[in-house]
Amino acid sequence: MATFEIGGKEYELKITFEAVKLLNKSFEGGSYELIGKALAGDFEAFPIIVHAALIHTGENFSRKKIDEAIEELFVKESLSFEDIRKISNEVVTESFFYKPTVQKILNQNPEMKEAYEQLMSE
Repeated sequence: MATFEIGGKEYELKITFEAVKLLNKSFEGGSYELIGKALAGDFEAFPIIVHAALIHTGENFSRKKIDEAIEELFVKESLSFEDIRKISNEVVTESFFYKPTVQKILNQNPEMKEAYEQLMSE
């Protein structure tokens, strides 16, 4: 279970119907672009992913609040690229909704699949 800390409190990150709608609208290439950015651990996509994955909490976190929380963790050196990559992949590529498509993409490219499995095996 991926989590994210805001104001000293940890929240579970979860994909919901509303989260998928927000994520799909956030990327010009829709779900396929999102999957690529999650696989890459894209720094600019990360706050969008976190924001969408927090919708289920009902806390109505603003994107500004998410950006501030990420910056705070970054300044404290508590958030690394590896953390961003792992969280993005757990929320997106390993979710029930996106995983079948991710598996199809990886099965079409054995080198990419091997690299993905090595990164996720930790």
